[in-house]
Parts: sequence; structure tokens; C-alpha cells
Amino acid sequence: MTTGSIGLARRAPRWGTVLAPALLGTMIVGVWLRWVLAGSMALPIRFGHLRHAHSHLGYFGLLFPLAWMGWRAAGAPAPGRRALMAYALCTALACIGFVRSGYGPIAIVGSTAVAAFWLWSTRPLLGRLQDLQDPLGTVPFGLVASLACVPPIALYLRSDPELAHGFVSTFLSGLLLVVIIPSTLAARRVSAGPWPLFLVGGSLGSLYLGVAPFPLTRVGLLAYAGLMAAPVLSPRMELHVRGTWALVGLGLGAMAVGLLPNLRPVALGAIHFLILGPVLGSLAPLWLHWSPPGWLWCLGHASWGTMSVALVLQAFVASPWTWTIAALGGTATLVWWALVLVFSSARHRRVLQTS
Repeated sequence: MTTGSIGLARRAPRWGTVLAPALLGTMIVGVWLRWVLAGSMALPIRFGHLRHAHSHLGYFGLLFPLAWMGWRAAGAPAPGRRALMAYALCTALACIGFVRSGYGPIAIVGSTAVAAFWLWSTRPLLGRLQDLQDPLGTVPFGLVASLACVPPIALYLRSDPELAHGFVSTFLSGLLLVVIIPSTLAARRVSAGPWPLFLVGGSLGSLYLGVAPFPLTRVGLLAYAGLMAAPVLSPRMELHVRGTWALVGLGLGAMAVGLLPNLRPVALGAIHFLILGPVLGSLAPLWLHWSPPGWLWCLGHASWGTMSVALVLQAFVASPWTWTIAALGGTATLVWWALVLVFSSARHRRVLQTS
């Protein structure tokens, strides 16, 4: 093993300390919720509170540390060890707050601190705006645009819940389309074209998926779907990952042209597949410092793909069997990642012992 590889391995626990618990915690709660919906398990906690904890732990604890790791892989500054630990504490505070009382004072304080971390972390990226081919140019503006949805959510949460839900969908979609995906592509040295085009298409697409499903925003989503050809065609991506990016592009395009309805179950299925497939499939090798073989990845993609398809089918056939299939797919996904993390931990210890 080279000196550089050993150095990477020695840095792995810093990311693993945050990413592994966030990943497993998010999946355990998600699987629990799926089996509750399938009618096979009880839930002593309010369903809505646990659902908020599940989604926020996924976004706060998993996706943003993954994005920061991607920035560092792309040569951009990212939060260091102490900042990452402080951020993890803020994430834990927010999630505990959501479990206890939903959108109560504890969750608000924790979430506000998390958002402040996000904004603070993007400052070094402003120096990369001059390179129009750098996907990270999208991130600072995309983050601000996404966070602009938070005040309307708070304003309309009780007076107009449907409108507030539209802003929530735009907020979550915006974080994925113009923050997380550009960070993922930058980590793998893949450019999807000028970052202003990426920003405009992703912003319009997130509006279409949420609060403003209008013709113009539909065009934006369709254009963004076309940009997904970049990772599909890139030789820097493994074949199995390129396949998942292709499915994401096709799915977004299908929603843009109306082949798939812009409904909550479809969005949930798409979000789960996007995170578990292309995002984790692209970034996990950087985090784990090794990549499972292609056949094992295919088993993983089949697991979360099954769950995602079952979630999408809820838009057409809402029945116990679709919830059961979603729960089975989620359970298989949890088992897959648990085994990969156990093997990665053992492999990392062997590397340190031989270095």
C-alpha cells in the first residue's frame, strides 16, 4: 500500500464517526416506519415526530457530511475534525428535539445551528465561481435559495399546511439538486456543463417539484434531467453507478413530461433511490477507501430499488402489499449497509496494523 493510501485510511475514522451512525440510524428509523405502515410493528412514538427525525437525520447527519467529504476530494476546503464533531452534536440535538416534540423549541434551535454550519461552510467555495465548469460553483447560491424556503414554511405551517408542504418539497428538492448532486459530481471530477446552467435548471426543477409546478419550472426540470447525461457518460464513474444516474435522469425527465405524476409517493421513491443509489454509490468509495465489487453493488441497488419502486407504486395502488414490499426492500438495504460497514471497519483495522 502506498503512503498516500495509508494517509487516507488514517483519516477514515473522522468521517466514519459521523457518517456510519447517521447512515445506520436513518435506515433503522426508516425501516421501523416502513414496517409500522405495513401493519407489522407498533409505534410508541408519534409517527410524524419519528418521520421528521428520520428525514432530518438523513439530510443533516448523512448528506451534508458526504457533501463536505466530496468538496475535500475535489480540492476545496471543508470542515475539519472539531467543526465536524460540533456539527454532529447540533444534528443530534435537532433529531432528539424532533423525536420529543416535533417542530418544537429544541428542534428549532438544533436546526438553526445546522443551517448556520451549512452557510459558514460554503464561504471558501466562493473562490471557485470563476471556473464555470466547476460543479461546486452551484453550491453557495443553491444553498441560499433552498434555505429561503424555510421562513415561508414556518409562516404557513399552521395557516396553510398545503402551501407549507409545497415549500418543504422545494426545500428538500433544492438541497438535493443544487447542493448534494453538484458536490457528488465534483468529488468524482465530473462536470455537467457551466454551473450557472446547473443552478438555474436545478432551482427551477425544485420549484416544479414543490411550490410552483408551472410550465417554466417544468422546462427547468427537463433541462436538469438532461444534465444527468454527464455522469452517465463519464468514464470516471463505475458502470453500476452510471446506471443509477441514468435511472435518475430518466425519472426526472418522466416527471417533467408528465409520465410520472408529481405526487408525494413518487417524490419519496425518487429521493430514496437518488440518495442510496447515485449519491452513496459515487461517494462511498471515497469514504470507505475501497469499493465493494460490482456484483455486490448490484445486490444493493436491487434492495433500495425495490423499496423505491414500492414507494412510487403508492401513487397508483395504495395497499398493504406495497408497504410490505417497501419494508422488505428497506430491511435488505439496512442489512446490506450493515455488512459493508462491518467489513470496512475490519479492513481499516488491518490497514492500520500493517502500516
